[in-house]
Amino acid sequence: MKIKQYHWHHFFGGIALLLLIVQLLSGSVLTLFYTPHLNEAYASVQYLYNELSAVAWVRDTHRWAALFLVLAVIMHFIRSFLRKDYLVRESKTLWLTGILLFLPLLGFLVTGFILPWEWRGYWFMEMVPNYAGEIPLIGPSLSSFLLDAFTMPRALVVHVVILPIITLVLLDIHTLSKIKRRAGGLFLYVREHGLLTTPFLLIIGILAYALPMPSQDPAIIPMPLEGERIPTAEWFVLIFYVPYLYFKGVGATLFGFYIPLAIFLVLAIFPYFLRAKGNAVADKTKREPHAADKKGGLRRLLSPLRKIMGERALTKTAGALTVFLAAMALFIPLYAVSYASPTMGCNSCHNLTAGNRMGLPPPTFKDREINPNLKDNTFMVEHWFYPQVVW
Repeated sequence: MKIKQYHWHHFFGGIALLLLIVQLLSGSVLTLFYTPHLNEAYASVQYLYNELSAVAWVRDTHRWAALFLVLAVIMHFIRSFLRKDYLVRESKTLWLTGILLFLPLLGFLVTGFILPWEWRGYWFMEMVPNYAGEIPLIGPSLSSFLLDAFTMPRALVVHVVILPIITLVLLDIHTLSKIKRRAGGLFLYVREHGLLTTPFLLIIGILAYALPMPSQDPAIIPMPLEGERIPTAEWFVLIFYVPYLYFKGVGATLFGFYIPLAIFLVLAIFPYFLRAKGNAVADKTKREPHAADKKGGLRRLLSPLRKIMGERALTKTAGALTVFLAAMALFIPLYAVSYASPTMGCNSCHNLTAGNRMGLPPPTFKDREINPNLKDNTFMVEHWFYPQVVW
C-alpha cells in the first residue's frame, strides 16, 4: 500500500489518533472489570493480575499507550511549530484546537492515575486539590470543591464520559472533519496510519508484558525504590510538582503553575496576532533585501551534502534532525527531574503485611485538620520521590 504524502506530513498526528483509538478500546475493556468504590477499586485491579492475566496485560497496555500518546502529541506539536503551521490563516483554528486538546489529555492522565486507587492513586488524589489551590482568585474555592466532590464514581464518569466527549468535539474540529472529506475518509486514514503505528504498538505490547505495574501485594511485594529510571505516563503529570522539590513558597508556585500557564496561553493565542503566511513572507522579503543571498550562501555551504544525499533526502534529514533536537530539548530536562521517581514502589510499604491496606483510604482521608501534611505540596512531593527519607 502506498502511503500518501499528507499521511507522512502528519506522521505523529496520525500515530496520536491511532493511540487514542487504542486507549478507547483498552479502556472499554477495563471498564467492564472495574468497581468504582473506595473499598473495592484496587481489589478489582488486583483481580485482573491474580485471575485474568490477559486483561491485566490490557491494563498495562493502557498505561504504556498513554505515555506514547503524550510523546506523539508533543512530537506532532513540535513539527507543526517548526513548519510554522500557525501562520496559515486556515490553520489557526486547527492550531487552537490542537493546543486545547492538551487539557483533556492532561485530565485523562490525572483521572487515570487516580482510578486504580493504589496508594499512589490516593496520594495523587490528595495532591491535585493543592495544585488547583494555586489558581488566582478561585483557587481556594476550587480546591475545596474538588475535595468535597471527589468520589470514585464521579472520577470514573469524568474519565470515561466527560473527557472523551470534550476530546471528540475538539478532535472533530481539529482533524476528523477534514479527514472525512478526503477520498477514502477516516477508514483509509486509519488503515494507512495503522501501518506507521505498528512498530510503536509492538513496543507498547512488549513493555506492558515486561514492565507491568506491580499490583499483586502482599503475595508479590516490589522494592521500595522500584520504578526509578523507568519512563511512565505519570512523569508528565509529576513535572508540574517537581518545582516543589527545589523551590519554596512563591518560587515553587511560579515554576510549577504560573510559567506553565503563561506558556500555554501564549501558544494558544499568539498565532492570532500574526499575519497570514503569504503576507508574512512578502513583508520579510521587503525588510530583508539580502534574504535570498543568505539562503544562497546556506545552499552553497550544504552543496557537498546535497550532491551525496540528493535534495529530497537532505531536506527530510534536516527536518527530522531539527524535530529530534527540539524533542530532546524537552525530554532530557523531563527525564533529568523525573527519573528518580519510584512510581512502582509504593506497594512495598503500603500493603497488608506492613499493616497499611492498599486500596483503602486512611483515617485522615481528605481531612487537612487531622493531617496538615496533606496540604503541604513540598512534603507530598518529597515523600513521593524519597519515601525512605521523608515520611
